Amino acid sequence: MQLKLAVVYHQHKGRATPPTYHGSTYDICMSGLSMVIDRSIFHEGDVTVLLALPHLRAGAPQKIITSTAEITYAIHSSKLKAFKIGMAFLKFKGNGKELLKAAIVHELRKVAVTGMQDPGCRSRTDWPRDSEPLS
Repeated sequence: MQLKLAVVYHQHKGRATPPTYHGSTYDICMSGLSMVIDRSIFHEGDVTVLLALPHLRAGAPQKIITSTAEITYAIHSSKLKAFKIGMAFLKFKGNGKELLKAAIVHELRKVAVTGMQDPGCRSRTDWPRDSEPLS
């Protein structure tokens, strides 16, 4: 499930606040997410992540989930030609956790109905691995 997101750094006295970064999820689950971006945005400490959920029906207002998260890794992927950033959710604001769970369940049901593989998908054994040595 690909969701639009924003990463907002917290203000600290005596330090310039980094800019807000926008992107989309590469992978997401109830405990965290990964995103792909053109630069490393690794930061020690907590950040705020804003996730825009897809509209569940036409005309419904878009819901935004707000979560405090910790950036757990930032690696450069030569296969993706970008940085892959991992984040662990620490705390959700309001009913954000329930909204995320409902969105994931909804997406899984759609996949179950339509099938998980497109005819052109590669098998899992053919997927690129970032940890493989360069040849």
